[in-house]
Amino acid sequence: MSDLKNNSEILFIYEAKLTNPNGDPDDENRPRMDPKTKRNLVSDVRLKRYFRDYVISKEGEDSVWVTKIEGRNVDATERLSKLGKPEDVLKKCIDARLFGATIPVKGQKGGRGESTSYTGPVQFTWGYSLHRVDMVDSRSITSLFSGRDTGYGNIGKDYRVYYSMIAFHGAVSAKRAEVTNASEEDLKKLDDYLWNSLVTETVTRSKIGQRPLLYLRVEYSSPEAMKGDLRRFVSVKEKGESVRDFSDLEVDLTPLLNLVKGNDVVRVHVKCSEEFTKFCEEVKKTGKGSQ
Repeated sequence: MSDLKNNSEILFIYEAKLTNPNGDPDDENRPRMDPKTKRNLVSDVRLKRYFRDYVISKEGEDSVWVTKIEGRNVDATERLSKLGKPEDVLKKCIDARLFGATIPVKGQKGGRGESTSYTGPVQFTWGYSLHRVDMVDSRSITSLFSGRDTGYGNIGKDYRVYYSMIAFHGAVSAKRAEVTNASEEDLKKLDDYLWNSLVTETVTRSKIGQRPLLYLRVEYSSPEAMKGDLRRFVSVKEKGESVRDFSDLEVDLTPLLNLVKGNDVVRVHVKCSEEFTKFCEEVKKTGKGSQ
């Protein structure tokens, strides 16, 4: 039985510098963009992949439902065969308890199979940059290895953004946690592992250059007290025409701090980079914070 008592909402802000935060396979792996607003987009799947990979590095493959097996892509049926019965998925896999899962069930005597789906208590929207983002103008790269029968090196494309401060909104339902049996310990790992994963799981050629800036999870006194997208409480202004670094932005967290101080918020889980140290100190003064 789940020990979660309160609903929560999550705000997670991180930066991406001279990197590709989330390539679009339908567009030559260019960073996902909203062309109308020039906002950089990142899918919730990308964010949860960082978390899952970090869990695997700490606890092994059997702790995650959505993963490769020994480096191989497998279907859900083979994945289940490595874990046991469908009910074992929720017992063993933290990502299934937090984000939900669709688990296949084989039919009897060659009959048609079925699947069981669980909606997880933790859901994230897509992330987006809190300001306009420019793509790096230079994009062609060369390789010394030649193409077949040409004798010349290959030329490829490498798409990146100059700078993007990306923010995600998430919500946690204590009622849905009763179904998947997600626990307070699972949420504590979510708080810690999401932050850590942006440090350790972005060490690849295309993802390096990302760093967590602010993580905030607020617990509410009642489900009806939830505020919705917490990105509304963050004000970001561009100081000039181009944004190339954190210092090119003016960030105001006053509305977010006022939300934390309000009577609807009973507990706060927060982590800050050096740029937001003052915000963490102010949260600590409220007596609601834990890091």
